[in-house]
Amino acid sequence: MHHELNQALSRLALHDPNPLAETAGATLWRVRQADGTHAVLKLHKRADRGNEAAGSALLQAWADRGAVRILAEDGPAIVMEWLEGPSLADVAINDDPRRAVVMLAEVAQRLHEMPILPALDLPELPTVLAPVLDVSCAQGCLNPLSKSLKEASALAQHLLNTATDLRPLHGDLHHSNVIVTDAGPRVLDAKGYHGDIGYELANAFRHPGALPHLLRDPDWIIWCRGIYAKALDTPEQRLAQWAAVKCALSIVWRAGGPVSDDPEADLLSGLLASAREV
Repeated sequence: MHHELNQALSRLALHDPNPLAETAGATLWRVRQADGTHAVLKLHKRADRGNEAAGSALLQAWADRGAVRILAEDGPAIVMEWLEGPSLADVAINDDPRRAVVMLAEVAQRLHEMPILPALDLPELPTVLAPVLDVSCAQGCLNPLSKSLKEASALAQHLLNTATDLRPLHGDLHHSNVIVTDAGPRVLDAKGYHGDIGYELANAFRHPGALPHLLRDPDWIIWCRGIYAKALDTPEQRLAQWAAVKCALSIVWRAGGPVSDDPEADLLSGLLASAREV
């Protein structure tokens, strides 16, 4: 990785790298640009940037709606503006989780205000959901989880078959991907998908992960789905169904094959229950 980092720094005229974070798909560095200002270098581990390949184009299209500014791109490397401020995850954990939810809903509403963005070359949601549409459970998988995954798989197919409001999606819009700056919230780390608007805040029900008991509170789930559904102008039940589908998709992704167990099995069960009760 040091070789790739040095190459990226040289090609993009960056210096003074300081590590910020490492994810499954990338390393992030605080760097200085030629003019001395700070920026963030996101160096993907895959040359094609994996499932974030389309995200930077979408963020640039949303530049006037609160997305982080993309300053440069070069192969697996992306340079973004440096953002000062807490994430909405920090707001939820250290201050007020309800305030964080309301702010996230407002961010989503702004991203999707009219006019809808013109068509971009983004992966279609059916392709993204393929693993959950064809979910496989290991022989030792606990029966409740197996049942939940099959229910989520059927829900995913139903939602895809009945989708009418199709548009570009951030694809991973949750608390940790919004920074609260003095100039207002800024969105980052888009996946960049195309599909049903109801999917846009589906992953928010799994965040912030540092508040596991709150996320599993049925009253909390109901309250959140009302806020999010209003922001996206989509039916509450549909949004609740998408939340369960996204949770199932994450479980399948983590398993990397037939599912046997998962720490979010109870969350999936709770989200499915909420979707049935709307």
